[in-house]
Amino acid sequence: DLDRSYKNGMLNVTVDLKNYKQQMESGVLHLSLLDQKGKSVVQLSKPVQVGAGEVTKVSFSRNVSSPALWSNETPVLYTVLLTLKDKSGRIIETTSCKTGFRKVEIKDAQLMLNGKPLLVRGVNLHEHNQYTGHYVDKETMLEDIRMMKRFNVNAVRMSHYPQSPLWYKLCDQYGLLICDEANIETHGMGAELQGWFDKSVHPAYLPQWAPAHKDRVERLVERDKNHPCVILWSLGNECGNGPVFHEMYQWVKQRDASRPVQFEQAGEQENTDIVCPMYPSMRYMKEYAARTDVKRPFIMCEYAHAMGNSTGNFQEYFDVIATSKHMQGGFIWDWVDQGLATKDENGRFYWAYGGDFGSAHYPNEENFCTNGLVFPDRTPHPGLFEVKKVYQDILFKAKDVENGSLIIQNRFLYTDLKNYNFKWELLKNGDVAASGTLQVSLPAGSSKEVKLPLPALQQESGAEYLLNVYAYAKYPSEMIPEGHEVAREQFVLNGNSYFAGQKSTTGAIDMKEENNVLFFTCGDVRISFNKRNGELNGYRYQDKMLLGHAPQPQFWRAPTDNDFGNRMGILCNVWRTAGQNKEFKGMNVERKDGAVTLTSIYYLRDVASDYTVKYTVYADGRVEVNGSWKAGNIALPEIPRFGMQMTLAQEFDQFSWYGRGPWENYSDRNTASFIGKYTSTVDEQYVAYIRPQENGNKTDVRWLTLTNKEGFGLRIDGLQPLSVSALRNYPEDFDAGLTKSQRHINDINPRKAVVLHVDLAQRGVGGDNSWGMYPHEPYLLKAKEYTYGYVISPVAK
Repeated sequence: DLDRSYKNGMLNVTVDLKNYKQQMESGVLHLSLLDQKGKSVVQLSKPVQVGAGEVTKVSFSRNVSSPALWSNETPVLYTVLLTLKDKSGRIIETTSCKTGFRKVEIKDAQLMLNGKPLLVRGVNLHEHNQYTGHYVDKETMLEDIRMMKRFNVNAVRMSHYPQSPLWYKLCDQYGLLICDEANIETHGMGAELQGWFDKSVHPAYLPQWAPAHKDRVERLVERDKNHPCVILWSLGNECGNGPVFHEMYQWVKQRDASRPVQFEQAGEQENTDIVCPMYPSMRYMKEYAARTDVKRPFIMCEYAHAMGNSTGNFQEYFDVIATSKHMQGGFIWDWVDQGLATKDENGRFYWAYGGDFGSAHYPNEENFCTNGLVFPDRTPHPGLFEVKKVYQDILFKAKDVENGSLIIQNRFLYTDLKNYNFKWELLKNGDVAASGTLQVSLPAGSSKEVKLPLPALQQESGAEYLLNVYAYAKYPSEMIPEGHEVAREQFVLNGNSYFAGQKSTTGAIDMKEENNVLFFTCGDVRISFNKRNGELNGYRYQDKMLLGHAPQPQFWRAPTDNDFGNRMGILCNVWRTAGQNKEFKGMNVERKDGAVTLTSIYYLRDVASDYTVKYTVYADGRVEVNGSWKAGNIALPEIPRFGMQMTLAQEFDQFSWYGRGPWENYSDRNTASFIGKYTSTVDEQYVAYIRPQENGNKTDVRWLTLTNKEGFGLRIDGLQPLSVSALRNYPEDFDAGLTKSQRHINDINPRKAVVLHVDLAQRGVGGDNSWGMYPHEPYLLKAKEYTYGYVISPVAK
């Protein structure tokens, strides 16, 4: 513990000595406190006398002047060495343990570590190894700690049981904050705030169950009480809040006054030191943040359910948290997908989950144990990059950003920013126009203005300027290598729109008609349209087919786990085939201003409304495509996506784009995905979620190219930001239908084609929970009216 100044330590040691002999024994118990270099800081000793078969308590106390403090940033450990000698001076036994000087308290409705308010950037952790199940070896533990550190996670809730003693030793050593939870859950009999349950038979309300509860809580506290990493005790999970838990709360507070106790089931009742809800609504969060009468911090024990393609609207949580000092973060559910490495009868790998073992009728929760930020092999989900961005300890805020003025905020508890290198780059339409480095010395918990030497920005149509700022580790450590990116931010400068300057062309277009097919020749580009169905049915460049099938209206996506949870597949099912079940009403052809416009109108039978596609052919071979839809007279559910789908030959597998990347991103999960130029392959776009679902999207895309390895192919330019994906599969390949069914990554067979989606938008992925919550309102596509456009053109080296 520490004194009130948080500078001087207090060493309090209580030792139980048991005499197993049949006669009284006496001797001397020596205590040594060794610092991290092995130097003795404290030396104490006491004579002891223990009766036959008895246990005697021996206590030591000593103030320690100015010890090095333990924190998650500075995990400095001391060694307590106990040596028992008999009356002749012979050593009978020695034992030791690691400890650290730190103080945890709640003060002014804030959770404090060493007098500094904590922001809990946490995750929940189940013990899991893809090969050995619940047995986790040291290497897996180290990999988890390494990844957590690199992705700015600072705290872990042990859900829902005390875990391997080795884990706590490693967290002491490397600096992770632990919420240690008793192995108690009676969810099957009901839980508070989750509907009615019968308290007359619930263990939390029955005194005869108190000993069983106390046994588990007591063993938790006694085993882990000496670990500095343990800063919170949790009484259990989803187990009711009857008199049994009021009693347990009092027992823990009497046994260990140095740590707060949290209990989600208590809500805002008296037997929890922290208001720690699971999956609270944004409304409740905002209400609690606005309250001025609270005495306890708000730290979510579970939030941001990361099941499958999830972790949407994560930034919104921390927007609310930033509004009040007593809003102090939470623990994401959860860290790792609990899938088991398996091979099918053909030797193909997949991760098995509930329902894959034994009879199909065996009770299981399907894939409801695959809720992680990382896959079972610890490969990160794309959503983990969003978490890293939101959790970062270094913030960059605009002041007069066009002139290079930024505010840098250091949210670390102890770390000065002189330990990091800073880099900035100015992008003009995705290309680096200027760049530089920055050295910042800034103490923990403070902010300062910095001025970047940005060049004057050219005010020209279509010139978009972006400023990226990064922070990198200057020095290597065992967990974080030198040069590792720890923070990032992107700013939009000068307000110029990339889409302001559109290319115009002049020249002749050769058009002819044959058998109800219109043929256009524009230099090396040949384009054809079928007047029978109003569709583009060929786009060739230098006699090579780039697009052999018309862009088709697409309103559907393969449901994510969150979509299944909120019943999108059922409620929005009318959109599943709306783009396919269309009736051609006619095509209008018009020559104007050196271009030819072909307007095709369709009646969408499933949604009783018209859909219009307008193609404009230009003399240089570009084709502008505009899609428009307006709701008719019937009520319709929201739209999963609004866009078009097209198919290219499999050779066009080199994918480049100017938009958000490099990893998969969606409208409600893209703050970490910076707008820039990226190059990849179609095969690398696939995200193999354990249960196949929608994946691979990119937002705010200005243009994209799909080429072969010789650089020959197709280019798409948006008339506004696009949402796009390029995969080897169609949505129906990932779509399980109205119910999930047992599907795995080995069920997905790549097509010998490239499936390109060019959308205006797609609904967000959500993530408040996976059993009913929709994406937030700004990320839904209501059935109203939509229009968007893009331009097709050839590309060659």
